[in-house]
Amino acid sequence: MSKSLVSRFKSELRTTTDLMELVDVLKRVALSQFHTLDSTRQRLGWRRSETPTAGNALIGDPSLLVSDGPTTLARRDVKGPALSLSVVLEQFFRLIPPERCRHPFLSRPAPPLGVVIVTSDEGFLGGLNSAVIQRALAAREGQPAELMVLGGRGKNYFTDIEQPFTQFPGIGEHIVSERVEALRDHIVAQFLRRKLARVLVVYPRPLSFTQQEVHAVQLLPYERPPRGSGVGPAEPTETILEPSAHSIIEYLIKLWLSRQLHEVFWQSRLAELGARAMHLEASFLELAQHKKKQTLQYFRGLHEVTDTSIRETYAGVVARRREAAEPHR
Repeated sequence: MSKSLVSRFKSELRTTTDLMELVDVLKRVALSQFHTLDSTRQRLGWRRSETPTAGNALIGDPSLLVSDGPTTLARRDVKGPALSLSVVLEQFFRLIPPERCRHPFLSRPAPPLGVVIVTSDEGFLGGLNSAVIQRALAAREGQPAELMVLGGRGKNYFTDIEQPFTQFPGIGEHIVSERVEALRDHIVAQFLRRKLARVLVVYPRPLSFTQQEVHAVQLLPYERPPRGSGVGPAEPTETILEPSAHSIIEYLIKLWLSRQLHEVFWQSRLAELGARAMHLEASFLELAQHKKKQTLQYFRGLHEVTDTSIRETYAGVVARRREAAEPHR
């Protein structure tokens, strides 16, 4: 084996080592961002309250709420008017007879369909973005649909296949309320103009730090919560609504829609960071195995070159001794 080949092995080994250090840094950054975001999410009350407007008098004190997952319910054994938004909506609809609840937001699902697709602006997510896109395309069930795409990865995909879509900024490093409101206002405007009669959102959500799944949920029309929660009267009663049932329904559903989109953004960002950390960890382990093989290859080559050099040196010494001994014979 030549010295130039050993030098190439050494250079490749150094490159792999540098790449491992870079991947390790990126993995640690993703881990740090995940825990920071999760802590921020808890501090803002997203595991206790169902709405970002925690100070809203309609909702009550968010510190009195508990959560067992994506859906939160008011704690029954605490004092105070604390109610989650879903319970407020359920209570409202239990007070109002069905014939008075007339609003496009409550219509039966029908075509045309709108699909909100939440993808990442960055890579190193394994196949998570692809899984989200494929789930969204499957949700169309062969029918035309308006696609609303968040994130650069989704934008690149649909641009490459020349599929029309409406682009929205990705989630980014921080959950920005203005982006949520812009998306909500677009969905509401399209729905009320009858350009959409059903809206789904497809996004990744974390089952745990190490496991993510693609989830799809219907945003509009709003599905009235089932009765039987024990909140409010069992039967609709005579209720005075000011200014009107239509206005109150629209306000509550818009508030609920904002909450849903905020939750989608939080879940998507956490899933993205978790998937990135796991993908980088797998890449790091793969590079470690590759480095081990390169190290063995380098030292084998180095030993061969050293052994050859020693043999050549020894042969040269023996040859010189023989030459020096020949004149005395």
